[in-house]
Parts: sequence; structure tokens; C-alpha cells
Amino acid sequence: MSDLRPLGHAVKLDGVERHFLFTLNVVDAVQDHYDCSLEEVVNRLTDKKESIKTLRYLTMALLNDEAERMPQEGLKTYTEQETGWLITQENVLEVTMAVLQAYGLSLPEPDEFASPNGESRRSE
Repeated sequence: MSDLRPLGHAVKLDGVERHFLFTLNVVDAVQDHYDCSLEEVVNRLTDKKESIKTLRYLTMALLNDEAERMPQEGLKTYTEQETGWLITQENVLEVTMAVLQAYGLSLPEPDEFASPNGESRRSE
């Protein structure tokens, strides 16, 4: 039988392919840390003053969650400071995009036939 667990969005850090996935545990930890919704936290990635700290924390949370979810892989966990050493000017855009894509993967797909006001459409 195939493994149906979601893997997440791949990104290479510290010479190892890692997978960012916003599990409920990550969402809970991030919301507790920032005391606001995950959407508000992700929006901080566009704030020049907050983006670096936010990217470092989100990356750390995603890396550590993957390591805890998959102990058989022997993945390293990181502190915020160690995570900051992994992100450089050379890969900051790639890491940011991986976080955003993982966030997008974690959201349900919109139903193309759903009305924005909650009413169902009638076929004519």
C-alpha cells in the first residue's frame, strides 16, 4: 500500500532536502508564538522590518516539525539562530518561496463552483 501522508514542499538546506508542511502542530506553535492568526504571520513576510525574523522562525518551526514527524529519517532540529545561519542572501528567496508554497499547499483548494456568498449555483 502506498504512503498517503503529505510530504510538503521540498527545499534544500544545509545540503539536505527538507520538506515544509504546515501541519496542525506547526500552525498551533506559530500562532502561539506570535499571538495572531497564521495568515497574519505569513503576511509579515512582506514587511521589511519583520520579514527576516518571521522567515527565520517559520523555517525553524517547519524544519523541526518535519524532524519530529519523521524520526526514522534522522533529520536535524535547529534553534532560531542555527536556522538563521542556513538562510543567506543566496537562498533567501528560495526559502521564502518554499514557505509560501507550503502555506499555499496547506490551504484547501477553492471549489470552482462555490459561490462566494455561500449560496449554491443553479444550472440553467
